[in-house]
Amino acid sequence: MKIVKMSLVALFISMAMITMAQDSETETKTTIINLNDPEYAETTFNDIIGQFEGKVIYLDFWASWCRPCKNQMPYSSELKKQLKGEDVVFIYLSSDRDAGAWKSAIKALNITGYNYLTNINVYKEYQSLYNVRYIPRYILFNKKGEAVDVNAKRPSDPATLGDIKKLLKE
Repeated sequence: MKIVKMSLVALFISMAMITMAQDSETETKTTIINLNDPEYAETTFNDIIGQFEGKVIYLDFWASWCRPCKNQMPYSSELKKQLKGEDVVFIYLSSDRDAGAWKSAIKALNITGYNYLTNINVYKEYQSLYNVRYIPRYILFNKKGEAVDVNAKRPSDPATLGDIKKLLKE
């Protein structure tokens, strides 16, 4: 069982790395992974973050039913445009219970980048680490994969761009 788990995690990471190599790091493609699918059952929050070591990560906790979350998406898209070609990755981690609503929202809002629908294990893990009690919520990670701002500014805040650029220089 451990060999199967390690193989699946390795496959998951390899697929993401291939996707990363194909895209500029301010994604124009959309990667959609439902962590409730059996093939991702053993994936952890740290697996998700760890695959992007060497990149600044802007993590967005959201859900398709959350109006403030959806209102931030055009600003997130603009941030990606402003950071095109930089070593930054945008990850969207949804707490939706309805996979269909989640996928529809990604399409309707044109959310490019890395989209994950959380499962109970990943949910418990990030709750334990960051106590995410409300959404939208954002976390900035440095290139070492360390959370440097666990209550990062929203994409609509003009200072967010500067916060990311500062991390890119480190």
